[in-house]
Amino acid sequence: MDQPLESVEKSHAALVARRERIIETWEKRSAVPLALLAIGFLALWAWQVLGDLDIQTWDAVEVAILFIWVAFVIDFLVRLFFHHDKVLFLRSNVIEIIALAVPAFRAFRILRVITAVGILTRTAQSLQARVNLYVTVMLPMVVFAGSLGVYEAEHSAAGATIIDFPDAVWWAIVTIFQVGDASFSPITFEGRSIAVLIMLAGVALVSIVTINLAGYLLRNNGIRGLNLPKE
Repeated sequence: MDQPLESVEKSHAALVARRERIIETWEKRSAVPLALLAIGFLALWAWQVLGDLDIQTWDAVEVAILFIWVAFVIDFLVRLFFHHDKVLFLRSNVIEIIALAVPAFRAFRILRVITAVGILTRTAQSLQARVNLYVTVMLPMVVFAGSLGVYEAEHSAAGATIIDFPDAVWWAIVTIFQVGDASFSPITFEGRSIAVLIMLAGVALVSIVTINLAGYLLRNNGIRGLNLPKE
């Protein structure tokens, strides 16, 4: 009885390991193409918001954005299919699910940008590299996406204070760094939703940088007895 059970356990472990290798290979190969698609998405969205497009061009851009969204859906479904614990996978990717599930709500397009930059971190081999990506890539992309989103939502609303794009950029910067500026505040539901997302992104970014800095100091300042490995 024990021998067949042990054999089943070994087979299951081998299957899980094989699926994990498939996911790892897929993530490494898809990271850069998906990151480029994310940049393309941001550029197309900016063209829609800031450009003076006719109806035909606007629709063509929207179709291109839809194809990019489909690519991200395919990536998610592939990883879900090969994951050995699908419930755990879904629980661990709630933000990505929301970003993929609400394409009709333009205000939440910033979630796609955050998710896409998270995909780019697959290429990072160390915590230091991930933090560098967050600071040099994610921060500017989130600020720019937040600026686009709040400008699109606010600039034509009655009584709005964010009515041009430079003001939207300034608002996004002071919001993500938790500074704030009483001269500019969103009044629409979409604008306030984006404000919440940007504030959360700012808190997460500061936390990541703080953790990395603390780890760097512990590894490099000769603190004994902790046995912290260097990267």
